[in-house]
Amino acid sequence: MTESHRRAIQARRERERNARIQGILQAAKKVFFSKGYLKTTMDEIALEAQVSKPTIYQYFKTKDELYSALMLPFLEEFGAHFETISRRLERGRYASGSKLVKDLFRAFEKSFEACPDSLRVANTFFQNTDLIGELEESTRLAISSRGRYDFELARRLLAKAMERGLIREMSPYMLSDIIWGMMLGITQVMDMKAARGTKTSRLFKETLRAAERIVTEAIAIG
Repeated sequence: MTESHRRAIQARRERERNARIQGILQAAKKVFFSKGYLKTTMDEIALEAQVSKPTIYQYFKTKDELYSALMLPFLEEFGAHFETISRRLERGRYASGSKLVKDLFRAFEKSFEACPDSLRVANTFFQNTDLIGELEESTRLAISSRGRYDFELARRLLAKAMERGLIREMSPYMLSDIIWGMMLGITQVMDMKAARGTKTSRLFKETLRAAERIVTEAIAIG
């Protein structure tokens, strides 16, 4: 067997592996949303994914690990965008507060578009204290620490923007919570509208832009 043949076989196996993982994640997402985390079993996920339960355990050791794999993508995506904005701020790339606010809202929009269901799973997790207590400590800490990192990054970013005179002085903790609450609230309202059959793709962006303008007028300098 030639080296190129081996590489081709390896690439095919990797594609098959990734496709199987995505199939399991899609099935888990469907069952979790339908029955909730606590009532969902690995047998039901295996049935929905049309694979055996041992096959799932090849990729995810526990239900917690599977749930975490669904939730973390949005938190990681969102954090990565905020890290980019933070670096731009440190390098003096922002000449006005309005551009900074715009980038904050775009970061949320891009993260949501990349991982919409991941945000919904994360939002359910952080709102459900009973669910938090049911997860294994290692999983709970991994999820909570990632969420805490994103929040603290946002607060430091806003505090630095205040120091640079880009946004008005106020508590960065309160401001972060206000902006985050607006963003999450909009997605939840869009989900409720979608459940009633309303097409929300364009409405989501328009509403997010309106929220951006409100925040810009309230806090941006320049």
